[in-house]
Amino acid sequence: MNTQATSSAPERGKSFAHVAEASWGKGLSTLLRIVRMTLRHPWQVAITIVSTFIAATLQLFIPRLLGRAIDQAQGVMAAGAGAAAEQALWNTALTLLVVSILRGLFTMAQNYYGEAVGHRTGYELRLAFYEKIQRLSFAYHDRVHTGDLITLGLLDLDGVRMFFSTGILRVVLLGVLIGVGAYLLISTDLMLGLLSLSFVPFVAWRSSVTQLKLRSTWLTLQERLSVLSRVMDE
Repeated sequence: MNTQATSSAPERGKSFAHVAEASWGKGLSTLLRIVRMTLRHPWQVAITIVSTFIAATLQLFIPRLLGRAIDQAQGVMAAGAGAAAEQALWNTALTLLVVSILRGLFTMAQNYYGEAVGHRTGYELRLAFYEKIQRLSFAYHDRVHTGDLITLGLLDLDGVRMFFSTGILRVVLLGVLIGVGAYLLISTDLMLGLLSLSFVPFVAWRSSVTQLKLRSTWLTLQERLSVLSRVMDE
């Protein structure tokens, strides 16, 4: 029976055929399912998104505070500067310190609760994956190697649990930074603002190309780890 199962077993890579067969509609429905799973923890999700908004907003105010501090420092070094100019510089420095501390605290809250939601989602996915494997027929286990199941159960689910922290939150963060940052740049100086924003499409294109290359590398790593797990299991 083992010989027949081995001879009828699929070639390497067939266990990852779902990756090649996944269309845009199927992939989008999977992402929506993950979003619904994350919304089972509404308080943690709300705290994470609010912390992301506040941290991004505070990050945008830091350059303006630095510019104000530089202008005030030049005024202090100028001849005839009084105590009022020095006091204004000290006030700006303290404001900059407080804003930086608050940004760090809200960034910590964003990372902490984002990871908490991700780990809880990953825990639920692992339980569902384990329950599904228990209900599969023996014919399925004859066709699929144990190393493939270990790889799918560890690497894929670990990547899915990071979708909230590295996917949704990054979209919110970049939306605030690019949107509000573009408004601040253009409102300060139209020509310099447009010149600075001209690099955004190039950066977006390069990040998309890099993401596709990393996806190919990640799938290759999965296949090699599944081979290693199968050999060690045997």
